[in-house]
Amino acid sequence: MALLIRDVMSKEPITLKPTATLREAAITLADESVGGCPVVDEGGRLLGMLSEVDILEALKTQHKELRMLMPPEITFGISFVEIIKEREALAAFKEVEGRLVRDLMTKEIHSVGPADSVEKAIRIMVQHKIHRIPVVEGGHLVGIVTRGDVLGGFFRQVGQPTYRGVL
Repeated sequence: MALLIRDVMSKEPITLKPTATLREAAITLADESVGGCPVVDEGGRLLGMLSEVDILEALKTQHKELRMLMPPEITFGISFVEIIKEREALAAFKEVEGRLVRDLMTKEIHSVGPADSVEKAIRIMVQHKIHRIPVVEGGHLVGIVTRGDVLGGFFRQVGQPTYRGVL
C-alpha cells in the first residue's frame, strides 16, 4: 500500500498573511522554529510561500556592497570587520523590515493533495530543491508536508510488520 500525503502531513501549518511585514514574518518563523511557511488569504486560499531564504535574499539585494566592503586584503583585524558586518546587516534589515510578505513571497508554488502519494512529494522536493510543500484541497490550504515528515513516514511504515498468509 502506497504511503499518502494525508498519512504524513502536518494538518495545522504555521501560515502568514500577505499583508504581514517582513519583521512580523521573521519573528513568526523564528518563534515557530520553521524555515518557511505558506502565505494564505483570509479564506485560507494559498497565495504563495515565504522562507528564511526569501528574507535573506531581500537583505542581500538591499546591501550588495556588504561583500565588497570587506575584501580579504583588509588588515584591521577580525573584530573590527565583524562589527562592520553586524552594523551593515542591521542597517539592511531596518531598510526591509517594513516590506510586505506579498512582495517577497514565492508565487510559483508546487503543491500536493492529501490523496497524492508521498513519492510525488519526494519528486517535487528533489526536482525543485525545496524543503516543504503545501497540501491543497479545493484551492485551500489543508496542511504542509516537509522533508522530515516524508522521512519519518517512510521509516515508520518500513518498521511496521506486514503479514501475508496464515500465521
